[in-house]
Amino acid sequence: MANETTTTTLDDLVTFLIAEATMTMSLGADLRRVCTVRPLPKGKGSVKFPVYGSVTAAALTEATDMSNTAVSTSSQTVTPGEYGVMTTLTDEADWESNPPQVGKDIGMLFGDAIKGIRNQTIWALFDGFSQTAGTTNTDIGETAIINCVQQLMNAKVKRPFYMPITPHVFEDLLTIYSTNTNLTAESIRNAVLNDGIMPPVYGVVPLLIDDLASGTSAGKRDGADAKCAVLATSALGFVEGFDLRIETQRDISLRGTELVAVSYFGVGEVNDTHGVELLVDNKD
Repeated sequence: MANETTTTTLDDLVTFLIAEATMTMSLGADLRRVCTVRPLPKGKGSVKFPVYGSVTAAALTEATDMSNTAVSTSSQTVTPGEYGVMTTLTDEADWESNPPQVGKDIGMLFGDAIKGIRNQTIWALFDGFSQTAGTTNTDIGETAIINCVQQLMNAKVKRPFYMPITPHVFEDLLTIYSTNTNLTAESIRNAVLNDGIMPPVYGVVPLLIDDLASGTSAGKRDGADAKCAVLATSALGFVEGFDLRIETQRDISLRGTELVAVSYFGVGEVNDTHGVELLVDNKD
């Protein structure tokens, strides 16, 4: 038969799909940057993240032996799991489509889906921080941000600090500085008005996360409140088995091909005092 769907056609499609999915995952805000990232070695089912206690230096006396200081170490274990998405490309759809374009389109959707579930899984951990700031039904403000910074400084947490926020909270933050006439806010105001970006505030880097699941309690795109956070990378651990794996399987009875994208990763809290839950209003 001359008009059959060939392996070459599917191979071409998958090539474009993988390339687009990989590029899509590299774009936009990625909450992995707020975590300590470690690979999962082959043959291992989890990764331990060490947590070190503090040590204290003391004055020394010449020709006197130093006393030993024990370094206490505990660890937090993070175990990965699989996350994925599947769609079926029917023979008719494959025949009527342009392989490069449909491959790019599906790849973009897969890349967005995997990056989204990764961000949502990390975001859900913010609710577990013991330290908190902010109030329900109250827009984000400078006082709440300063409160977060102060708590992290009290815990002797090393910078940089990050502040993942929702689009609505980002809007509230832009509003604060677009109308702030204080001279100390001039550079921030200029960045907001001229470029539409939010530079660091009190040394905290804002991260706009726009792919959170709607209707979830951990973080909504639209809802009563949002549980954002200010944290250092030492607060959370991210274990990566494989970033993205795309495979195909022919379904003869359905006359189509299953396209599957899977990511294997895990996240967990490592240092509770290195993050602060920031509770703010998330509605108009």
